Amino acid sequence: MSRTVCCCLPAFLLGCLTLSGADPAVVPQGAMQAITPEGILQHIKVLASNEYEGRAPGTAGEKKSLEYLVAQCRAMKLAPGNPDGTFLQRVPMWGISSSGEIAVQVGGKSFALQAGDEYRVISTQPKAEVEVAAAPVVFVGYGVVAPEYQWDDYKGVDVKGKVVMLLGGDPPVPDPKDPTKLDPNVFLGPELSYYGRPGTKADVAWSKGAVAVVTLFTPRGMYPTFASMARFLPRESMILRDRYSTQRIAATVTLTTEKGTQLLASAGQELAALRKSALSREFKPVALGATMAIHARNQVREIDSANVVAKIAGSDAKLRHQYVVYSGHWDHLGRQDDNIFHGASDNASGAAGVLELARAFTKLPAAPKRTVVFLWTTAEEKGLLGAKHYVEHPLYPLAATAANLNLDYFSNWGWGKTKDISILGIGMSSLDDLVKDAAARQGRVVTGDTAPEEGFYWRSDHLEFAMGGVPSLATSPGIEFVGKAEGYGAQKRQEYIRNDYHKPADQVKADWDLTGAVEDLQVLLETGYRVAQEAARPVWRKRGPYLHNARAGK
Repeated sequence: MSRTVCCCLPAFLLGCLTLSGADPAVVPQGAMQAITPEGILQHIKVLASNEYEGRAPGTAGEKKSLEYLVAQCRAMKLAPGNPDGTFLQRVPMWGISSSGEIAVQVGGKSFALQAGDEYRVISTQPKAEVEVAAAPVVFVGYGVVAPEYQWDDYKGVDVKGKVVMLLGGDPPVPDPKDPTKLDPNVFLGPELSYYGRPGTKADVAWSKGAVAVVTLFTPRGMYPTFASMARFLPRESMILRDRYSTQRIAATVTLTTEKGTQLLASAGQELAALRKSALSREFKPVALGATMAIHARNQVREIDSANVVAKIAGSDAKLRHQYVVYSGHWDHLGRQDDNIFHGASDNASGAAGVLELARAFTKLPAAPKRTVVFLWTTAEEKGLLGAKHYVEHPLYPLAATAANLNLDYFSNWGWGKTKDISILGIGMSSLDDLVKDAAARQGRVVTGDTAPEEGFYWRSDHLEFAMGGVPSLATSPGIEFVGKAEGYGAQKRQEYIRNDYHKPADQVKADWDLTGAVEDLQVLLETGYRVAQEAARPVWRKRGPYLHNARAGK
């Protein structure tokens, strides 16, 4: 029976047709109805409670989180997801707490800077002391190397052994057709791209031989001031404990815009002029006639963290050896002094969503054809480390993984139903079509990222799967709320980013309405169910070179 005809039938008939196998696009109603507001909320309340202390890896909060997730998997009678017969995949990491000072000279004269108030030093090298001897400082614009845009901010200069100073984000290149807007054909226009990520800039600088990166602070929605960033950024960094541990920049320094402007002026340069010149492909790095020495002190500890993994084995003799992976990170920022960073929306909600999706799959009348894997990752907040480790050490071959559907940062879930649902990175794969079909059944529409300037696509676990070659999907709640005035959703999201995101205030709210969360999860349920059932696998449509790396196809 055609999908168009099925969409016109009552819900109870849709369920009957699916049970008979007539329309594999429609999920049996028993599974759909297994997802409830009460079930979602109960998981969030537990994971975001004071008792779990913010769920930081390597703490008592991690132990409780893992125990809770494994107990839920056992209660649902899910099979252990690790082929060794357990529900855990060990993720070895270094935990590094940094402090430090810099000494700057311009034209042979000392330039005064106050640690903490005017700059912050971080080193992610796993050793107690990190020294960068006085090294020349070179301004490299936005620090971007993007061949597909014919862009190279390092051209014509050797930065080996030097300190590079750069600007945050992507070069905001004006649209030649409308200078009031950004060019959508260069660095994704208003959307933060892969190249605007601090981690990408640090990796590029290290590959060029630089010893340190200095970034001029750029205000963003979640961190409008340098003080807000310094106050709420986690005090412990983490990296994977692997062969790449020492292959990283020695230190990164974040400098206030005010002091950066003064430093550049001391070197005979004007920040505004440098910003303007950095908007062109013709930009060339500028030696500042300054030197910077850096001394970082690190407290280093070994952490043996874990991903939680469960599965429902596929029922088809051939397709059961292919996989659909639902993921959502369980970790958050833990404690700082007397503050608990509860992480209710980010990401107790996503972890709860994966649990509810797992419960829904257990209510199917028969197991899906492909194997469905449920993955709760560690240390997403520390750089997508749990997902990175899984992709570098996959429990199931990436080449046999049909799709990854990732749940993260559901800030809008508490405010009721929406007319829309957002796909981050829309247009990248055929998974979009499945989401659109499922949303249409609910009378909803699909949009792209509703906060593109935040670059959420590049900041969650699906990115690691995408870089490993797996078609990946990340959705975000809509902002057009049923029964609310225009602009209500955008206002609420901005309030969340300003007041709650990565702050102790990200807690369960008494007035939450999770009916919209149920609809979003039902969309993801149908999407993953169809991937698990249909013969054809999802395909990439637009996968930029930044998503290709050595991990692909392992």
